[in-house]
Amino acid sequence: MGIPETIETRLFINGEFSESSDGKTFDIHNPSTLELVAKVYEASEEDTDRAVAAAKTAFPAWSALSPNQRGVYFKKLANLIRESNDELATLEALSMGRPVGEYSDAFVCASRFDRYAEIGYTVQGTTSVQTPGFINMTLRQPYGVVAGIIPWNVPLIMLSGKLAPALIVGNTVVLKSSEKAPLTSAKVASLVQKAGFPPGVINIITGVGNVSGSILSHHMDVRALSFTGSGRTGRIIQAAAANSNLKQVMLELGGKSPTVVFDDADIEVAIKESAYSAVTNSGQVCMASSRVYVQDTIAEKFIELFKDNFSKTVVMGDPLEKGTTHGPQADEAQHKMVLRYLESGKKSGHLVIGGIAPSDRKGFYIQPTIFANTPEDAAIMKEEVFGPVVNINVFKTEEEVLEKANDSEFGLYASVYTKNIDRALRFATGLESGTVGVNCTSPTLAAGMPFGGYKGSGTGREGEPNYSMSNFLETKTVIIKIVMAEASASSTHILRQLIIFTVPGPCRYCSRTGTTCRIGTPRRKRPYYHVTEEEYQCSLRILEYFFPDQELNLQSLRSIAKDIGNGTFVTPPSQQPQTPSPNEQTSSGEEECSQDAEPVVESVNDLHEPLGCMMKDSRGKYRYVGAHSEIPFNAAVCSLGDDSAKGSSIIGPPKIGSYPPTLFTPSPSIDESVSNDRYYLPPRESCDYYISKFLEDVHCTYWFYSIEFFLNRVNNTYSESATCVTSSWMYSLYSIFAIGAASYDEQDDRSSHRVAADEKTSTDYIALAKQLVPAVYDEADIDGVRGLAIMSIVLENLCSRVSSYLYMGASIQIAYSLGLHRDQMPESGDSMEREQNRRIWWTLFTLDQEIASRGGSPTLIDERSLKINTPLPSEQILYSGMHTPLSWLLTYVSLCRLKREIIQVVYTDRSTNTRTISFSTISTLLLSLQKWHRLIPPHLKHDVPAPPTQKRAVAVLHLHYWGSTILLCRPFLLYLVLKHTTLGSSKKVWFERMGKTCIDAAQKSLTILQQMAVDSTLSSLTAFDSTCLLRLIMIFILAYAHTKLQQYRSSIEAAICALRGMQQIGFCQMVTEETPMRLADLGIVGNTEVINAGVLLDDDLFAQLWGNFDPNFMNSLQTQQSLDLVFDDTSSFDLNSEILQFTNLDDSIVIDSSQPYSSFDMR
Repeated sequence: MGIPETIETRLFINGEFSESSDGKTFDIHNPSTLELVAKVYEASEEDTDRAVAAAKTAFPAWSALSPNQRGVYFKKLANLIRESNDELATLEALSMGRPVGEYSDAFVCASRFDRYAEIGYTVQGTTSVQTPGFINMTLRQPYGVVAGIIPWNVPLIMLSGKLAPALIVGNTVVLKSSEKAPLTSAKVASLVQKAGFPPGVINIITGVGNVSGSILSHHMDVRALSFTGSGRTGRIIQAAAANSNLKQVMLELGGKSPTVVFDDADIEVAIKESAYSAVTNSGQVCMASSRVYVQDTIAEKFIELFKDNFSKTVVMGDPLEKGTTHGPQADEAQHKMVLRYLESGKKSGHLVIGGIAPSDRKGFYIQPTIFANTPEDAAIMKEEVFGPVVNINVFKTEEEVLEKANDSEFGLYASVYTKNIDRALRFATGLESGTVGVNCTSPTLAAGMPFGGYKGSGTGREGEPNYSMSNFLETKTVIIKIVMAEASASSTHILRQLIIFTVPGPCRYCSRTGTTCRIGTPRRKRPYYHVTEEEYQCSLRILEYFFPDQELNLQSLRSIAKDIGNGTFVTPPSQQPQTPSPNEQTSSGEEECSQDAEPVVESVNDLHEPLGCMMKDSRGKYRYVGAHSEIPFNAAVCSLGDDSAKGSSIIGPPKIGSYPPTLFTPSPSIDESVSNDRYYLPPRESCDYYISKFLEDVHCTYWFYSIEFFLNRVNNTYSESATCVTSSWMYSLYSIFAIGAASYDEQDDRSSHRVAADEKTSTDYIALAKQLVPAVYDEADIDGVRGLAIMSIVLENLCSRVSSYLYMGASIQIAYSLGLHRDQMPESGDSMEREQNRRIWWTLFTLDQEIASRGGSPTLIDERSLKINTPLPSEQILYSGMHTPLSWLLTYVSLCRLKREIIQVVYTDRSTNTRTISFSTISTLLLSLQKWHRLIPPHLKHDVPAPPTQKRAVAVLHLHYWGSTILLCRPFLLYLVLKHTTLGSSKKVWFERMGKTCIDAAQKSLTILQQMAVDSTLSSLTAFDSTCLLRLIMIFILAYAHTKLQQYRSSIEAAICALRGMQQIGFCQMVTEETPMRLADLGIVGNTEVINAGVLLDDDLFAQLWGNFDPNFMNSLQTQQSLDLVFDDTSSFDLNSEILQFTNLDDSIVIDSSQPYSSFDMR
């Protein structure tokens, strides 16, 4: 083929060719001979803007044409491209080294325009008549101006893939070709002009990405952009789109495609196809089979035949000669990059063939290269080389190779060769890739099927015709109201009767009292079909009175009802219920202590510390609660203005229930099930449900298992030939089942199915697990670490705070014994096991912080005295799972360290004459928190859209942050409320700022929790969510007490509403039922009502009651408000200082009680 006499190098804008506005050009060299081919005009910012403006002007007329009218231009262009095949092949060989003998892209491109010319009428919307009185429809309409940015490796195929679907549905296009291979795109532009396309419909420019590509990505008139190229550039484009007009972005990025060959495959076919995939177009293909995994039984033969294939089929030479099958790399930069990877591969793997640039050739040639037995974490196995390089590794089992194949941030194409259809389907579903070839590999694709990538290989899908056309279409909903003829009197009467019969009648309670029945409003999760909430609660109190020692659940109530019906019921002996009477609840700590022997009182005095409090549990034991726990702070808020609590060191008991609850009693079937040869297992359907709830709600933030590994173990446990089922493993499963079964028990619509499917309740699984504890201690393995930690989550949610802390301690002690804190591994351990252990250790670190903080106890992992050598896990080696975002654990660990520092500085014991903290210390901590918030990875920021499966994890991370801010600031808010009259004016400014920061954190937390409710990611399976809501209620109580502002009352009610909307399980149920009672004691009830409570919130009353106290013996309220500050910085009160401005608080947060509502009277 002869070289064209003239080569078009200008920009094609608004139907005309023109030079660049600044006259700038770049050189194109033949990569085979290094000779200059052409000087191509580079589009400037002005040229790019001009192209977009031309497309915008052309859009109205082009979009008004019918698909048939647009198709006429397509047909003309397709014929012209076919006629120019030889010239296009030559231009491609000259610009990027593509052999002309291998070139068929012009025919592919022309056929695509032909197909789209006839497909435009298939674009249709939908209609619906499901809304009475309306006919509704959707319209599919073009965006307007769209952009396409194509790569250099197959430019003509990519050009048609962007232009054809965008144009046929009515868009106008600006297409940017790569500066490495712009010549074929410029030639097509001349054919567009020859075909008679209206000016501005197609604009083709070329240039470097950081100029024209950046302008298109940021341009406010470009409404959609389709890009094919590298992952790095794709991320830049996506960020630019987000920072401009949120244009629709489709990304088809790089790949590191695995091919798996089993010993039952047709080896010759597998070698022929995978070898061609690896070296076609000199390996410059995004879906090239660059990682080949071959089964060990055929590995030696396979590698030898693969090597022979390279030797026999690859013909390196001048790309303009028809016999050549292997040309040079596209340019010098690409050549050097491949050579760097080859040198890296020689250091990490075994070189079988190639690995060099041939010395007898002038151009940018690379010999086809095979590496064998390369470590999975080597750069050449992880990163896209984009050259004729293939890595062949050996595997033994399905599980092993599937894990290796998926251990990549790419997921564009994958292949499996096997004659076993079951295995083929397992891999088709298990491989994390947008396209999977079974007994075939790339570049094989399917007509009419979508193409795109998983993970880092892109977003969106292309595919003829519908997938690609949908990328360039907006969806609009049209709602059409139908005006109906006036109904007759008789039909109106009938309609009225139907409405009356449709609305439920009043319940029995409302009928008796004559009030308006609201049973028709959305019901709570408990099925109150015939009773109100009040009737239900009263009935429950009566039952608890007569059956104080019996757990009241569906099973026990059925049994009692059956006995009464049969006449066999025995009335229990009369006794006082366990729940304390109101008088007992409101009695002082001294009165409670007087019921016990004198030595107990003395021991309480001895155990009491200046910053700690005692709390009596349901078993009569006094338990120490540290100052940084939520419990004494909540008790302090709830005892505001209560004179009987003055001077008490005892936190009052809860109003509802007993905590911890009574010991669990196993079901009759439990003991016998444990003695069987096999452990008890629920039906598989129930098991899958329990596990799904655990993964969605718990495992997303407390990582203990690699999901694939975990699910495989579960499958093995349920198999007939189950092996290695240890007590520790079953203990872990029972802990998980206890979490999932708690949720299952509360689902009314499934309750009947649940009883039939699984005879065990959540309580039963806890009892089953507890029976295995001695064996778990004996085994003391990694499963024991997992199981005990998960059980601590279960027990914390059941309000068994001390037990939870002890189980957490046992888990950490076993972890110590296994050397997890020193990154120790047995000799038989592999890199994957090491990464799992690292992730488990740092999960324990964060969970230890949470469990210890709940009771104000010291953490069991203390980096001040313990040397920890375990690095944070690498997410490139071990994928964190679909529910946990990348970098989540690393980010949370850094926040936990900050939180520990806050606890050590603000809440650690101090002598009575040094109860002060320096201003600079507090300000440093506050600024450290802000810095953490600024530096979190962009994908973890709360205002960045997260995948649905990761929304809970992201929200929880931010709740931890705002919770840490509240932990730091809440003592100063409490001090301000109680001592505002005694604070000096200059000092008061800073205290008010800290108080505002605390309230701001509470408001932002509430916003997050409300969004979680909307996203259905709030969970009652751990105590975390309900603890957050309770914390916010306490802060808003203080804000309301200080300011009397209605906005804080509304925030309290919003938090209560969120609590009631959650499943009533464990701690959430306790908080939901008890909090309104505590609010009523303070004079706050729902619906903005004020009741005549024993105390009404008033700053002056608080100051009077708590003005004098003994610093050596203080109750929970006094300890929380007794901290003071030493202002050791002369700029502390400068209103322009960094510490007073960093929070960016808005004006809606009001805390100075002397300004608004100064004469407001709650009465």
